[in-house]
Parts: sequence; C-alpha cells; structure tokens
Amino acid sequence: MNGGRALVPGLRRLMSGYRAPYEVAAAEPPQRLAAALVRNLAEGVGGEVAYAVPSGRTHAVVESWPPGVSSVVAAVGVARVDGGGSVFVVAPSRWDDEARVMLRDTAVWLGTAVRLERLRADRDAADLRARRLRTELSTARTRLARVRDLERQRLVGAITTTTLRDLAGVRTLLRAVAEEGAGLEAAQEALDELIDDFRSVVRGVFPAMLPDRGARAALEELAATLPRPVNFTGDLGPRAGWQLESGFYHAVASALNLLAGREHPRAVTVVLGRDDALRARVTASGPLSAQDLLTALGHDIERVAVLGGEMTCGVVDGSAVVTVRLAERTEPVAVTRFDPAVVGRSAIYRQVRDLVRQGQAATDGLPERAAWDAVAERLTMPPRLAVVGPDPDFAAPGVAVLVVDAPADRALAEEFLADDGPRGGVDAVLCQSAPTHEFRTALRAGRNRVALAVAGSSEALVSALAARGPAIAARRAVAAMTELVRALPGDHRLRWAVERVGVDAHEFAELDLLHDLERGDLLRGVASAAARLLGADGVDPRSRLGLPESATTDEISAKARDEVTRWRAHAEHPVTGGRDRAACEVLVRTAEGLLTP
Repeated sequence: MNGGRALVPGLRRLMSGYRAPYEVAAAEPPQRLAAALVRNLAEGVGGEVAYAVPSGRTHAVVESWPPGVSSVVAAVGVARVDGGGSVFVVAPSRWDDEARVMLRDTAVWLGTAVRLERLRADRDAADLRARRLRTELSTARTRLARVRDLERQRLVGAITTTTLRDLAGVRTLLRAVAEEGAGLEAAQEALDELIDDFRSVVRGVFPAMLPDRGARAALEELAATLPRPVNFTGDLGPRAGWQLESGFYHAVASALNLLAGREHPRAVTVVLGRDDALRARVTASGPLSAQDLLTALGHDIERVAVLGGEMTCGVVDGSAVVTVRLAERTEPVAVTRFDPAVVGRSAIYRQVRDLVRQGQAATDGLPERAAWDAVAERLTMPPRLAVVGPDPDFAAPGVAVLVVDAPADRALAEEFLADDGPRGGVDAVLCQSAPTHEFRTALRAGRNRVALAVAGSSEALVSALAARGPAIAARRAVAAMTELVRALPGDHRLRWAVERVGVDAHEFAELDLLHDLERGDLLRGVASAAARLLGADGVDPRSRLGLPESATTDEISAKARDEVTRWRAHAEHPVTGGRDRAACEVLVRTAEGLLTP
C-alpha cells in the first residue's frame, strides 16, 4: 500500500507531461534549452512559467510558457537562477511540495543553461578576436616590411640628393683651387654648407632634442631651420614613450618640411594636443592640392598607419591641412560585452545574429570574411556613449563610455560616425556644453542613427541605451550587412533576408521614430506621449503606458487598447499629415504589441 502511494507523484508527473530537467537537457540543443525547461515546468505545474531578469523597476521576461507572459507580479513561486534572473510560477493548477521541487530543479538547470550560453558567447568572441588579430598581424608585418623599405629609400635619397650633390660642388671648387690657386674662400663656404646639410640629414634621422626634451621641442628646433615661419600652439602633455614620440615627430616633421620648406610671408600653424593620443594639425596657405600632399607624404602616411595611428591630408578653404594622430596605447583595450541573458530576450537581436553567422559561413575562406567577423564582434558589444567634455560623474551600467575632451565640431562628429577607430562606432553623444550646428548636422547625416543629448539628461540617456542595447546593436549590424551583401551573388538568399529584416523590424522603426521626435520634426503637441509609448521612459509595458509598477495584467491590456484607439484616431484626423500618419501607424503597432493575450 505504501509502495502504491509512493508511485502517485511519479504517475502524476508522467500524466502532466513533466520530465526531469536532466532529461530535457539531454534531448534539447543548447540554444533551445532555456525555453524547453520553462515549458516543461509549466506543463508540470499546470500554469504559467516565466524566466525573467531584473530591468529597472520590474522584470523583463526572457522565456515564458505560454508565450507572451509579460508580468510576474502575481507569481506564487519564485526561484533564483544562479546565472542571473529568476524563474516565476504564475497561477498554477497545482502548487504543492512536489511542484516546489520541480521549480527548484528547473532553476538549477536554467542556471547551467545560462552559464553555458555565456561560455559559448565568450568562446565565439574569443574566436572572432583571434581571427581579427591574425589578420591584423599579417597585414602589419607586410606593411612594416614596406615601411622599412620606404625609410631606407628616404635616407638614401636624403644623403644622395643633398650630400653627394654638395660634395660634387666642393670637389669642383677644390679642383679650381689646386689648378688656379684661387677660390679657396668659396670652397670653404661650400664645405661649411655641406656640413650644415649633413647635420640636417642626421637631425632628421635622430633629432638630438627629442630624447631630452620631447617632440614639441624637437619640432621647434626643426622649424627654426626652415625658411618659412612656423607658429606652435597647444601642448602634448606628459612625456610619452620613445617609439610613440619618435613616430609622431617624424610624421609632423615631414609635414613641416613640405609646407615650410620654401619662403612664404604667411606662417605655418601647428596645433598640438593630447587626449587618448598625440595629435597635431598643421595648416599652411599655398598652392598645394590634396593630391600633391598625398603624393609627397604617402610614405609617412603608411609609416604612421603601421604604428597604429592615422595621418590625413586635405585642402580646407584654400589651405593645406595635415593631421597626425598616434594612439598613446596600441595594446587592445578590454571591452564590455552583452550578457547573453539580456540579448536572449530580443527576437530581432537573435534574428540579426543568425544572419551575421550566415554571412560568415558564406564568406568562409574568402577575404570578405574579415568584414563579417568585425560585424559579429561589434554585435556582441553594448551601446557606446561618447561624452564630450570633462570626465562624467555618473554610473553607466550596460553602456560603454568614451570620454572625449575636444570641441564638438564636424571633425569630431565624423570620427564618431566612423565604423572603426578609437572614437568610432558611437551610438549616442552626451555634450557637456552646447555643440555646434555643424556637429549636429554631421551626426544627423550619418548612416547609423546617433542620439544627441546635453548635460543634465545623462541618467535618462544611459537608461534608454541600456534598455535598447540589443536593438541598437542589431540595427548597426544590419546597416553594415546591407553593404557587405552587395559582394554576394545577386540571387543569394542573404541579400533578400538582410533587406527584409531592415524594412520589417518594428524595433528599428521605433528607434527611428524616437530619433525624429527628438529633433522635433513630428507629432507636435503629442510628441512626449508618443516618446513615452516608444520606450523613452523605459521599455517595460508599465513604463511605456505610464502605469505604476503595481498595475495588473488587465490594467495593462485596458491601457494598451486606449493607446491603440488614441493613435488610430490621430492618424485618421483630417489635419494629420503623411509623415505624422506614418508615425501613428508605428505607435499603433507598438500599443498592439503591449496587449496581453
């Protein structure tokens, strides 16, 4: 009789469809394990089960059964998951000791699943980084060999075109002295000039002032020997390493020799600076074109690139401009990556990640693979916030912060918009002081949307970036993939898939509409209500609908229906323009998505 009673729990579990978590783990692939464990527990207790992680004032559901569970406020059972988050049981048909054991066992295995997913993500990231570093190493070795050849040619050229030419002149004068007994004074002057020229060549190879007093003093010494006046402003800060200062000096010296090598009434200006790198901007009026600059400084541009820096040439308002930037550190900086538990709840992120992996597979073994690897690596990183001004005093969980103490001008905006570089890949900018009109205009013209805020809104900006991190990363990846798929065959299915996800993704439409609302272009008078619904105050349903944290599921549904009605009516109003009507359609779809099943 006792044996029969002992069989009852097992028979009950069998009839409910519940399996031991280890059986689920043995049968399901790793990427579906969390969802399978949640469903298994829901079937075992006969209710709703959700795996959720903390998100602001509430919890964000990562997996649930049945699908669509958005609130865990009414949970009767909770078990913490070691990997992050908790498992919630809502409205079970049975809740006894056996059901509690099921909950605890499921939480343990969910913790294992989360840790495995994180390890897999770390492994994938390490593999991507190893691939990229191998490619960079091979490229750097090739370019370094090229730079050695260029440097050898430069030194040989400096000696042969200057020293040997002067030696020929001295030889002629000395021959005249020997044959005619006259011209000794002229020969002595030519010999003195030869010695001065040779000293200049040696100074160019190894400036005596550089190791003792630094790059600026060495550049000022060089400028004193040039026929055109040179004015220096700015400061390079504390001394840097020899390799850094030497590379920086030779790059700027090449620009000075080119731009100040001939007499001219107007001075050359050199603006020096330092943040995360040594910087110089050399400006000189004159007849040189951008192509002339590139031709003359091509070797130096390559040499600076090998050192991990950048040298650019151009003509601005009739003046030649050469900029040199050499990073203070060339070793890789530790980067923050998304928590798999956070990105796991974003369907669009998972969809885009799958497309990136397909692109990697399609280009495996080809040169284009490196570009796809770069997109995959960037996809794992949280949003990047650039703070223009002094180092901010606020916490930024879930966001990578870049501090730039430089003028907010067009040049800085272009650095932020670049896909790579130490200041590239920025998703939002926080200006400690008012940015220039050119800065704003340049940011708006970029391929990727970049949010712009001013001091005082840091907390809201960081919160919004962290909450929308997966969608922001996915949209940036789609923008990059849109260009990469052009290299694939015209009938490749990935071309169509990337285009479709870019057009159909509602998360992207929300981000674009929020950006337009911030600019004041749409829905005047009701923009704040629209922004709240789009998630400006938080992406959870209660924050979007302006409800308290204690709001029930029925209250959420009722408020969401009101929002659907409101924005449909606004769209159908006779005075609503075409762009506002399209914005209302996005808002209606957002509100419909908040309706609980």
